[in-house]
Amino acid sequence: MKIAHVLNMANDGYSTVKALRKEGFDCDLIIDADDFGMGLPMWEDLEIEMDPYQFNFKEVLKHYDLPDWIKIWEAKYKFTLLKISNLFRVSRGYDLLHCHVTSSVCLQFSGQPFMVYDAGWVRNLVNDIRSVGIELGRRSYREALGVTWTNPDTHDMVKSLNPKRMDYIPFVIDPEQYKPVKTEKSDNLLFFHPARQVWDVKGNDKLFCAFGTFVKNGFDARLRCIDWGYAEDVEAAKKLVNELGISDRVEWVKPMSKPRLIRAYSEADAVFDQFTIGGSGTGGLEAMSCGTPLCIYMTHWTADAFGEEPPVVNACSISDIHDAMILLTDKNYRQKMGKLGREYVSRHCNPSTVAKKLIKVYEEVLN
Repeated sequence: MKIAHVLNMANDGYSTVKALRKEGFDCDLIIDADDFGMGLPMWEDLEIEMDPYQFNFKEVLKHYDLPDWIKIWEAKYKFTLLKISNLFRVSRGYDLLHCHVTSSVCLQFSGQPFMVYDAGWVRNLVNDIRSVGIELGRRSYREALGVTWTNPDTHDMVKSLNPKRMDYIPFVIDPEQYKPVKTEKSDNLLFFHPARQVWDVKGNDKLFCAFGTFVKNGFDARLRCIDWGYAEDVEAAKKLVNELGISDRVEWVKPMSKPRLIRAYSEADAVFDQFTIGGSGTGGLEAMSCGTPLCIYMTHWTADAFGEEPPVVNACSISDIHDAMILLTDKNYRQKMGKLGREYVSRHCNPSTVAKKLIKVYEEVLN
């Protein structure tokens, strides 16, 4: 049995294939060399000073030995039959294709067995849009041998597309990679907000408003944010920070490759993720694995998926987030939550556990 994961948004495919191969499972990864920088393996492994929006794959490849199980799809012919035919060519010869993001739109017509790996793209499919691409995306979820989904809060969204089977498979978070790093702590509190500025999904504006109240009430703290997301929301965020009078307390930093991000998680006294959708992507789980307490909005879906409540500071409204900040001024509480968070992610998202669950799914699907 030989499987290929196709495409690699946020390096989910890379982490998963590495985990499968460690378990002795024959698996390749097919990547798009023209992908957004954060979707390329180098971003996971290297100390990189490069804009992910202008990532030079060939330049970075001079300093990186790409494993032979990573196959490159030359996708430079955008939106053409040649682009699709190239994807069909590089995807041949596998017993099963596990399709990430939009790859199932095309590969459902490749004549090969396929599954869908959903890491949140389903949010774009459960709406009233009637475009050809969206309709084909919905069709691929129905026609696939199964859908694996990573975001607990999307359970009902995936189910509404009537897949043949659906299996919850967590993101792979390696606790040996994502672990606490010794850093110098400053005297004042440092909160870290690595999420994209996408206000309707992340609720970033709520965080800024809560932080504004927090520092105006006399707390000595800084908020570090990554300067990325929708351009209009990044602009709106900086404008809101100015209007709140907290520009001197908010630091904007460039997107970081994962080795740098791990240090940033460890430098922070707490990480603040999203406050709208009710679940966590890789960012929140990575922070927990690094032993940093996490403030996030989570609904019952996460506990349902993992079988136990996540040890997070749960917050949705501005007042919730403000109260969470006050709670997190307690160093003993932060240490306790950081320890519990790392243990939680290590139990549920470690490479071996996730890989074994996925191998069982593959065996059932193909047999």
